[in-house]
Amino acid sequence: MPSTLNLSFLPDGRVVNETNQDPAIPKVTGFIRYFIGADLGQANDFSSVVVIKDQQLPVSDGAYVTLGSRERTIVYADKFRGVSYVDVVDHLIKLRNAPPFGGKSELVIDGTSLGRVVSDMLWDQSIPHSAVQMTGGADWTRKGRYVNASKTLMIENLAVLFAADELKFAHDLPLRSEIEEDLATFTTQTTAAGNQIITQARNASGHGDLGIGLIVAAFASQYLMPQSIQVSKLVGMF
Repeated sequence: MPSTLNLSFLPDGRVVNETNQDPAIPKVTGFIRYFIGADLGQANDFSSVVVIKDQQLPVSDGAYVTLGSRERTIVYADKFRGVSYVDVVDHLIKLRNAPPFGGKSELVIDGTSLGRVVSDMLWDQSIPHSAVQMTGGADWTRKGRYVNASKTLMIENLAVLFAADELKFAHDLPLRSEIEEDLATFTTQTTAAGNQIITQARNASGHGDLGIGLIVAAFASQYLMPQSIQVSKLVGMF
């Protein structure tokens, strides 16, 4: 029979089961983390933000304490336009620090083109973040705050997470239909040389900004997990 654990939710996102100093009860560490993905547009284009909640909590069946299944949920989405880069940066900082994200969130922006300007502004204010620059190829590399990642890899990663039911929409998420519309604009084509490339068409509401925000956040949740919340798969027994 499942047993209820006394969990402590730490400010940095770690979640630990309390042992009450009982040596027979193993301490297992899980996490709750948020990945804030942002796509930055021109002044007359939309910018967007999509947040993924990523959690894996300690669970018990009465005999064992281990980590439960990892759950990723799209819990927040927003888009806006007609604001200055200063306002965009202020908005991202406030969102990153707001409850429940504060202290346990990773800010990741599309660092292509205009994203470099926003990244520099965030850097000047000592705001930790990653700037993902979409590239060709099929791999990714990191140098400081900049990440060069294959666009194909990032989109395939999102597709795999959805197909495996490892990423879900919150049931009451605003803008879900627009996100799905954005994702539908991405198509796979095969070149004469047999290589697969991903192209994107412009949809009626914009250039797929919400979709890009989600793609960036999902990539970060899969490949840019902070070392501070890496967890072991060890199973404890009472």
